[in-house]
Amino acid sequence: MNKNLNAKGDLTLPALFMCGGALFSMHFGASSMVWPMNWGKESGEEFLMAFAGAFITSLLLVVIGYIALAKGNGTFSEITNRIVGKKFGTFFTYVTIIILGPLYCIPRMSAASWDSIVQAFNLQTDSRLPLILFTIAFYVVTYFFLMNPGKAMDRISSILFPILLIIVVAIVGKGLLNPIAEPVAKTYEGSAFAYGFTNGYATAEILCALIFGAVIINTLKNKGVSEERMTVNMIHVGIVGIAMLTCTHLAHMAIGAYTGGTLDLTYTALYTAVAAQLFGKVGGMLFAGALFLAALTTAIGLTSGCAEFFVSTSNGAYSYKKCASLILLLSIVFGCLGLTNILSLLSPILDGIYPTAIVLVIYYCFMPNANSSHALHACKYAMYTAFAFGMLDMVWKYLGQLGLSESAICQAYLKLPFASVSLAWVPWTIIAFIIGWVTFREGAKITESSKKTAK
Repeated sequence: MNKNLNAKGDLTLPALFMCGGALFSMHFGASSMVWPMNWGKESGEEFLMAFAGAFITSLLLVVIGYIALAKGNGTFSEITNRIVGKKFGTFFTYVTIIILGPLYCIPRMSAASWDSIVQAFNLQTDSRLPLILFTIAFYVVTYFFLMNPGKAMDRISSILFPILLIIVVAIVGKGLLNPIAEPVAKTYEGSAFAYGFTNGYATAEILCALIFGAVIINTLKNKGVSEERMTVNMIHVGIVGIAMLTCTHLAHMAIGAYTGGTLDLTYTALYTAVAAQLFGKVGGMLFAGALFLAALTTAIGLTSGCAEFFVSTSNGAYSYKKCASLILLLSIVFGCLGLTNILSLLSPILDGIYPTAIVLVIYYCFMPNANSSHALHACKYAMYTAFAFGMLDMVWKYLGQLGLSESAICQAYLKLPFASVSLAWVPWTIIAFIIGWVTFREGAKITESSKKTAK
């Protein structure tokens, strides 16, 4: 008898909790640990409204992403190609995987961990050599956990998840029981909800979910879950893992809000300072250890998922270990750039591809008969539109970085509804879906009319 399954063939509660914990650990990387505290600090008295916005893009849509994969009965590339065709689908999925893999998200893990160590231990060095050595060591450890893809989640859940959970509970518990100060007014203009919604992109959680799906499926197969029970178990694991992540996001935003404007710091520096105030010098070290584990678990999950993607899309032409090794080698190269350079160079690209991924997961989660030609036609219009407006938003942000925010292109873009909060894509994508739906129906009517005339 399989001790991981109950009589129905579903995961038992202990097995479900451990798989959900492993999923939480993969999502709870450096960004999901550090970003929410920064959002809370900047939102102050309105942190709950900002959390509501961030909840949608960094948490709720993640669960929807897992449901979309389960209902779509396919991998990220398969359900994308089904809607927009192989050419654009291949282009979009490869760009997404490369960004999530060696260019941005994986290198960001090691770089953020190094920044926390530097601040926690007050290291002073102008040399890049320590960063390079740390980055190499970080990905050597990552490779150890990746040697068997089917056991990646098991190793995370049995080794890393318990340690990470203890440290996070200690920091969060102390921060909530002994707040540093009272919340003050938010530091930005505009809606707190829109701020949270768009900043939720930074965690890249939806895109991660589309990749982690392959890792979850491998794990469930290893535990003996049948194909018939795969969908429901995948959804259960996703809900448990994201429920844990929701608790940590809300707690970290609350702790950030209750710094009350006393700390003029951001991201890893802010978290280090908060941990130090809560626990003294030990707090900074505790935070550095927690961030290292959080970064490591996400790097493991992302590398495994990306490697599985390249294996499946190449029809096995490349082995899992070769793909994982190449991803980690490139991650070392980009990780050595440092966190600040990685964020400034590549985060606008992430913002550019996010709207298309949002459309994809919402469609497959909520659309009845999602694989019908009519519905696929309408969604294709929506995905193309979301991608086009995402690219416009990306260009706007890059021009702003170059000091060209007053250019004609930027000014024209900002005249669009919701452009200033990076949500210009929303109304136009809805309109595009309606147009796609109506034009398909018109085409169907014309075809039927032609058939009747021919008779």
